[in-house]
Amino acid sequence: MKQMILAIFTLLLLCGCSIKESALKPYNYTLEPMLALEHFTTPNQDVLKVAYIDAPSGLNTRAILYKKEGAMQPYKYGTWSETPPLKLQHLITEALMDQHHFGSVISGTSMASNNLVLEPVLQNFEEVFKEDGTSYVHVSLRFRIVEIKSGNVLGSIKLTSKKEVTNTHGAEGAVEAFNAATAEVIKSLALWVNEIRK
Repeated sequence: MKQMILAIFTLLLLCGCSIKESALKPYNYTLEPMLALEHFTTPNQDVLKVAYIDAPSGLNTRAILYKKEGAMQPYKYGTWSETPPLKLQHLITEALMDQHHFGSVISGTSMASNNLVLEPVLQNFEEVFKEDGTSYVHVSLRFRIVEIKSGNVLGSIKLTSKKEVTNTHGAEGAVEAFNAATAEVIKSLALWVNEIRK
């Protein structure tokens, strides 16, 4: 009888530990903004290459970062599936490609020839906590379009979005706000690019 009670107690203890450990395992989040961009029926003849996104080393990480009392910290149980610069390059390339404004949109690793290059720089990509305990995410990128043949800069712009974090369940709420802010930046970028190059 004692052995049965001991076996049941051990089983319950092991189950309890496994549940606790599984609840604390890190979760990978994917940046997936909801985009609805204008589609063009007749593309122009430009081939636009989206260059690799330059970013400070602190932002070139899979950690989901937040700033509290002036110090940058990573969420312990939440990380990005890809670094923000790499994921943003894919998102921007796909969004501009789906618009059909350009003859073609290619990523920075493509060996295809192009006549234009979009050069992005990621300046801010973090959650910021305010003194009252609430927070917002801050996404900021600087872009410039360069014509390859002449080397001329056709235009440059800084696009910023700040979105309040309304879901306070750790990294999950920050990711929701990052998606909203990223969507706003990409929509603004598409409008600007389409005006720079008709």
